[in-house]
Amino acid sequence: MHIRRGIIAVAICALLFVGTTAERRVAMAGAPNACTLLTTADASTALEASSTAGHLLVAGSPTDCVWSDDPAVGDTSRRVVVSTHSPIAYNAAKHPAITTIQIEPVPGIGDDAFYQIYPHGQSPFIWARKGSTAISVRIITGAEPKPFTQAQEKAKLLVLARAVVAKL
Repeated sequence: MHIRRGIIAVAICALLFVGTTAERRVAMAGAPNACTLLTTADASTALEASSTAGHLLVAGSPTDCVWSDDPAVGDTSRRVVVSTHSPIAYNAAKHPAITTIQIEPVPGIGDDAFYQIYPHGQSPFIWARKGSTAISVRIITGAEPKPFTQAQEKAKLLVLARAVVAKL
């Protein structure tokens, strides 16, 4: 009896995973390759360092792209990450279950935009939606102390999000 329940539980988990993956593929079918949404110059300006060209975080998956001041994209490098998302992911980000994540509206970008601000000085995200395509942009700096204040990061994210949304 216990084996049967275990097999059923595994089968249900597998179906949920396949269904979620399939939903993401269908929702993202019309989304552009994230690496086409920013230029190396845009990333270099935001990072205040010479950036490499954008490259996919996962080979074969055009939803996430990273630009970095380090070709190895090490933990201490400065990086810009652009990701495309489904409207479902966008809505989930806008209404986080974690109460310490603050949402701050950003007018004038796409159809709707907001900052997602994390506690303890972590780098914020900016999320924007235009039609059925949503994006997030984040600047990550692994060095301590951080080279940018949160206000500087937000200003840089605003510029980057405008550039990205203009290409959607």
